[in-house]
Amino acid sequence: MASHLDAALLFGIAGLTGALVGAVLPCATRLLAVPTSPSGSTMGAAEDALSARRQRLATCRCVAVPGWLLGSVSLAVASIGIGLRLRSAELSGLATLAVWLVVLYSGALLAAVDIAVRRLPTLVIAVAAATVFAILAAEAAMTADGRRLIIAAAAGAALGGGYLLLALLAGSGMGLGDVRFAALLGTALGTLGWDAVLLGAVLPYLLAAPTALIGLVRRGNSIAFGPYLMAGAIAALLLVA
Repeated sequence: MASHLDAALLFGIAGLTGALVGAVLPCATRLLAVPTSPSGSTMGAAEDALSARRQRLATCRCVAVPGWLLGSVSLAVASIGIGLRLRSAELSGLATLAVWLVVLYSGALLAAVDIAVRRLPTLVIAVAAATVFAILAAEAAMTADGRRLIIAAAAGAALGGGYLLLALLAGSGMGLGDVRFAALLGTALGTLGWDAVLLGAVLPYLLAAPTALIGLVRRGNSIAFGPYLMAGAIAALLLVA
């Protein structure tokens, strides 16, 4: 009985957290979805970008209810779903759940910004990565076992390194934002094992293939690959966990 109550409390906290994050997601997206200034731009261009950011933040007061409601419900359901998939009362299970909730929330924001402006903000990735490593480091300290931390770090380096090689290939269309995001997702996937890392590396391309095949991406235009990276990681979680 106590275990069921603990599980219900855990899922309730996860769902509530997801609902709160989802509610502010439209505002956060508007705040971050400002195109970067071209290289060699003047101070005036930077000021214009700052002004646009302030205007986007100001419009958050007028966000339509369906927008924040959709984000709130979606992330709440996703949080509970991940909690059900990773349900475990052990410390390692709780740490894995915390890692994936961080990835879910940051990934949802990154995907939304990438769709809007074809950019994955480095600051969001850096904060999420620092949080993930802090969670895993705390788990390692409390269990006196750093193997999961090492495996997660190795998986992040492997996936990020693989995407870096792709980014260096001419015509690959891969950006450094995708490389950083892939490293973050690789770290999270590493908590599930190398099978999950492999699936997380392959699935984004399979999911993105129909977009290219049906010609929705015109020649010379970039594809927002962040959403596919996130979708591939979540799919790997569902398949492996």
